[in-house]
Amino acid sequence: MERLDLASRFTLRLQQQKSAVGRQSVGQLLRYGLVGVITNFLGYILYLSITFFGVGPKTTMTVLYFIGTSISFVGNRKWVFSHQGNVFDAGLRYVAAYATGYLLNYSILFVFVDLYGYPHAYVQAVSIAVVAAYLFAVLKFLVFPHVRAHDGIVG
Repeated sequence: MERLDLASRFTLRLQQQKSAVGRQSVGQLLRYGLVGVITNFLGYILYLSITFFGVGPKTTMTVLYFIGTSISFVGNRKWVFSHQGNVFDAGLRYVAAYATGYLLNYSILFVFVDLYGYPHAYVQAVSIAVVAAYLFAVLKFLVFPHVRAHDGIVG
């Protein structure tokens, strides 16, 4: 009987932790979305404005990508993921994550605009969503992992 009670307590505790992790992830996703919507909306308006005046799509995306990346580091680290780890280490991982996100964005523009001839404004709009989904996963699990202090487990 005691084994059953221990198993029941273990199962209940596991369910509670899974529920807490799920709520935490949903909250992070919503905050990440808000930071992303604000920065990407403003960035997209700037992108359309700058390209309207004749600057190339990839050049414009490059400049705006690095400006937006720098601004969003603070919001993502503190507000979205509540990261308490080393700022320098997180910053290096952040740069690596955004560098791969940049390459993904650049590749999408190259393939769909340069090779297939689709309008850059539509391609960039879709690319923003694709890169944002990729970056959320990388930021959550690799750049700003939540480490439980009492057992050192990343979760």
